[in-house]
Amino acid sequence: MINRTSGVLKLVRTICVIALGYFASLSAANADTIRIGLQNLPTSLGTPFGSFNIPTGIPLTTVFDALTWIDENGDTKPALAERWEQESPTTWLFYLRKGVAFSNGEVFDADAVVAVIETLMSGPAASTSLGTTLRRLTVTGATARSSHVVAISTQKPDVLFAQYMRALRIPAPKALAELGLDEFALAPVGTGPFAATEWGESKISFTAYSDSWRAPKESALEIIQLSDGASRRQGVISGSIDVAFGLAPDDAGPVEAAGGRIWVRNEPGVHFLAFVTVKESPLQDARVRRALNHAVNKQRMIDVFMDGAVKPASQIAHTMSYGYNDDLEPYAYDVERARQLITEAGYPDGFDLPILLVPGGAANSQDWYQQIASDLSQVGVRMEIRATRLPNYFDYMYNGGWPSLGFAMVTYTFDPLAAYRTRSCSWTHPYHCDPTIMPLIDKAIAASTPGNRKRLTRDVLRHEYEQPPGIFLWQSVSFEGLGPRVKTYWSGADTVRVEDIVLSD
Repeated sequence: MINRTSGVLKLVRTICVIALGYFASLSAANADTIRIGLQNLPTSLGTPFGSFNIPTGIPLTTVFDALTWIDENGDTKPALAERWEQESPTTWLFYLRKGVAFSNGEVFDADAVVAVIETLMSGPAASTSLGTTLRRLTVTGATARSSHVVAISTQKPDVLFAQYMRALRIPAPKALAELGLDEFALAPVGTGPFAATEWGESKISFTAYSDSWRAPKESALEIIQLSDGASRRQGVISGSIDVAFGLAPDDAGPVEAAGGRIWVRNEPGVHFLAFVTVKESPLQDARVRRALNHAVNKQRMIDVFMDGAVKPASQIAHTMSYGYNDDLEPYAYDVERARQLITEAGYPDGFDLPILLVPGGAANSQDWYQQIASDLSQVGVRMEIRATRLPNYFDYMYNGGWPSLGFAMVTYTFDPLAAYRTRSCSWTHPYHCDPTIMPLIDKAIAASTPGNRKRLTRDVLRHEYEQPPGIFLWQSVSFEGLGPRVKTYWSGADTVRVEDIVLSD
């Protein structure tokens, strides 16, 4: 049974009182500055080679630009590269935007792209998230064909290579070489709309870079870490925070009453309850896995926890994914069908299902999984939620040894095939291994044209639908609070256009 009452109202009120005093002084000192409240700032400060997802990636996309970006429809769009072409199966040409300069005056050209790729292929940067991505894409190097044409070579072909270049943020090459990665992280330099003037652990201050190719509408920006949701909400209500990330649907009423509004953004992620099928258990039977998908009333959970903002997932791919299979329908909520399948599989009395959950991992996630446990109990499945720490979670993912039969999971990618790196037999320590899907994945990855890649990816997703590796839940959605000063705002997919934010006079 869904119960959304909270026993922490006193704590919330205390936090809000403290926040009010903080925000009052903040407002008086920075009346002409855009202020954004995030749950967390990038752990590697201003290093451009990590923190790619919203919200932690926002400070970095404020300073840096990549070669491409992905719009709200999932289409790859020009950024620092105006266009691109696949010269050969393993060579891509990127035609760069002209007249672009870094905020310190360095010129952006093909040599800057070559320099960043060379930096990422050796030394400390090679172990960053982006360095790892380039190795996975089998990048072998880059050469400048002219001042504004760069060729990037790979060992293996990938028709979606340009999509992945949304992550290739370009820092000022001379500044990076002179300072080194650690010092550069404290004073990062890019081509983006704002230049960082002070990069602290809990607040980052920016000034407008008016000569940026995406010049901002306002003159200054502050991005502040406010880990507590009540503080972010109160900041929007008081007008001391202009944009707050990580709010909940319930926050709409108070925010709107204060003259603000809620912006709903569909994220490029999918939530699901992943099953550990490499251990002997009832979950090794696909009938059981299908049964558990039928047993959970996902639409009711979406209506209660997310104000109906999304639909139940029919696959572990979102609507912006390349190859999303719109022929698939979500598993219907059907308790009788679930019981029938579990009985056919030989478990008429149900079974125990321990799962791991990292507390605070996502808004309302504890409530989500409590409700899933309640629904599964109706078909005799006794789901026990066990808390674990994030370092332990990653240790199980990368080294195996899961002490459970399931765990909360979210994918975050525009290429559904990328997620099979961990969700298949090809992973070093797989938690789910379906040998029958591997030839389909390999065939799709090797596709020589975008059309074939899309068609074959749809085939992979259909196969996984019939042999589900977990309980499909829903596409990720973000509720962003906008304060009364915000006149214009846009965010979509994994992009926030800070340069287009306009405040009222």
